Amino acid sequence: MTNNSSMKLQINWNFWIPAIMFFLLLIIEDQAFGTYYSSWLYGLVLILVGIMYSVRYKLFQPALIVCLIGLTVWHYFLASHFEANIYMLQLLGIDISINPENNPFSLLTWALNAVVLFILMAVTSPVLDKAFRLEKSARRLFKLAARTVYSVTDGFTSRPYLAGFAEYSQEQLIGFTNFLAGKTIAFPIYKENGIYLTFSMRRSPLSINEPSEISYVYFDYEGKIIVHLSETDYRRYKAELTFDQLCESMSDVFKRFLNYYINNQENRINLELNN
Repeated sequence: MTNNSSMKLQINWNFWIPAIMFFLLLIIEDQAFGTYYSSWLYGLVLILVGIMYSVRYKLFQPALIVCLIGLTVWHYFLASHFEANIYMLQLLGIDISINPENNPFSLLTWALNAVVLFILMAVTSPVLDKAFRLEKSARRLFKLAARTVYSVTDGFTSRPYLAGFAEYSQEQLIGFTNFLAGKTIAFPIYKENGIYLTFSMRRSPLSINEPSEISYVYFDYEGKIIVHLSETDYRRYKAELTFDQLCESMSDVFKRFLNYYINNQENRINLELNN
């Protein structure tokens, strides 16, 4: 049986921890040396993280917002410590001869920059929050599914896996789907004959054109269940878990969740995911 340690490490940046570390480092650097190199580094890290998440999720919002936060950090220190920044460049051997009085940056331009940032954050934060929460739920779904996989013999196959049948009405399935969507556990795609419940630990379901681009569990309105796990998600495991067993286990997770919903035990879904 596998456990949570079978999943490869995936860095998920907490915004506040790096920010607090940055301010502590900045205070120490300012008091000890009178320089602000840490502000350059922190802004660069933010820009790289924004690009990384946009590439990973296939969404433009992370790069737009996180990169703009990094640029706003740079803007502030150029506006408030322009002369010190010129001195820092000179320490690095870069000959810059600019009159500090000709600083093109000011606290006014920085304030305008900050206003634009806050407006864009307000507009894009629902998408970013949903993308992060869907990724978190996907990791939990895969960890739940991996718990009952005992063998590591077979590798990935791209074919969808027929996971059998279950008894439910169309109304129950739609209600269950709305519940999962409301809790940001899976992202539903409605088709004429059934519903795809999509999820992924990499590409965001918010960016796909077809369900087959990521992992999904498909519930047919007649009771048929099909599982498709993407190669990208499958490769997140350290060992090549037996693919059919992993698909079967994932279908069992969703069948169990559906049974909880039908029997008015939705709280058990959250308990399993949180544990």
